[in-house]
Amino acid sequence: MEKTHLTSFWRTVGSVPVFVEHWSELDSTNDRARQLCEQSDCVVLITAQHQRRGRGRHGRAWVDVPGTAVLMTLGIPRSWPESLFPGSVLMAAAALGVLGEVERYAPPEWLRLKYPNDIWAKLPDHPSGKLAGMLLETDYIGSERRGCMIGVGLNVASSPAISNAPYPIRCLAEIAQVNLPSTTELAERILECILGVLVHESAEVAIRRWQKELGLCGRSLALRDSTRRVRVVGYASDGMSLCAEVIGNGERITITNADTLLYDPFEL
Repeated sequence: MEKTHLTSFWRTVGSVPVFVEHWSELDSTNDRARQLCEQSDCVVLITAQHQRRGRGRHGRAWVDVPGTAVLMTLGIPRSWPESLFPGSVLMAAAALGVLGEVERYAPPEWLRLKYPNDIWAKLPDHPSGKLAGMLLETDYIGSERRGCMIGVGLNVASSPAISNAPYPIRCLAEIAQVNLPSTTELAERILECILGVLVHESAEVAIRRWQKELGLCGRSLALRDSTRRVRVVGYASDGMSLCAEVIGNGERITITNADTLLYDPFEL
């Protein structure tokens, strides 16, 4: 498939002007959003029908079935100061925005948010699995944030076959109870949801809502590479990291890496 530009235009979400590009194919929507954020000082939305080098957290590849997934990046420019929009708020807004949009198409009880920002789905009498994931990448010059890329991957019409996946991979069509819009329309709706949280909710409200959706406080969870279990007792001062107590000896630990935990959000 040729690297063909589909369309570009300006639109306004509330009072926020957004430059939008829809591509048929790109290496990475995060990389394209980064280029635009370096060239201008506006919010950007980049989507693609296929990514050749899509990526997830910790350097993993994000695999898609071309034309069947939302592959998008919301680029937040340097003019949105970190003092008002810290990374914890951007992450919470992304998770709440995607979950809020997906809940328009499927029963909320079939959906869960898994720490920190994966969305899982489960049909009755079927195993649960990952429906969507997010990747936040932030650029700095010294201590100054120069831009933040909020990448979202959401399987819509089909799920990619990943032989070594540690859990099932789900798609929205499996659980949807109403007709689904196109992937580009879904991406623009998700854009509206995320910006709605960022513009209309305080940082404290957004983070509290995200923490409530996770439902982890007081829960007992397994540590992936250990026989130990921990009980989540709260959140650290950054609003994102988990404060936990090792069951059995009372040791207090802080969890910053989601891969540390092994749990199914439907079994909490």
